[in-house]
Amino acid sequence: MERYEMAELLSKKAGVSLEEAKTALEENNWDLLDAMVALERAHKTAGTGPSVHMETEAAPSYTSPIKPVKNVSGKTKREPFFTNGFATLWEYIKKLFRISLDNDFVVIRKDKQLLAVPVLVMVVLLFASFGLMLVVLIAGLFCGCQYRFEGRQLGRDSINDAMGKASDIAEDIKESFRGDGQDGPQE
Repeated sequence: MERYEMAELLSKKAGVSLEEAKTALEENNWDLLDAMVALERAHKTAGTGPSVHMETEAAPSYTSPIKPVKNVSGKTKREPFFTNGFATLWEYIKKLFRISLDNDFVVIRKDKQLLAVPVLVMVVLLFASFGLMLVVLIAGLFCGCQYRFEGRQLGRDSINDAMGKASDIAEDIKESFRGDGQDGPQE
């Protein structure tokens, strides 16, 4: 659309003179919507309602990854997708942190609870010394320890059943070693 046509359309839709429309467009880099908003703010539009409906060329319809937000001056600016994604990631991290504090990792041996620590402590220990913690956890299985999670999110049967299966496998391996060593030499 040429500039004259834009000024003519704005003049017609806003009910202002062609000169006022042209001035508003020039002040707003020939953006029809911004010019219309500027005219409405200056109360130069001819309608009694708070806004005027204006249709221009059909624009492609798509969802933008950029969310409009108000900046300090009150004008709308667009927030980049990266910032939105980071905010969502941060909320997810906070949720995981809360879950790791609300649930406990429990060590049980001979139906007695030996240890109960927040899951966060176990995660930190695993990151700090993965090899050592793995050896300690496996050794605990062979010493008859069982591991469970307790809490609203992780204390479900499906998770603890998997932990119980690990204890059963360790017990089976232990029994197979005992069975082989007790037979003694055959003649």
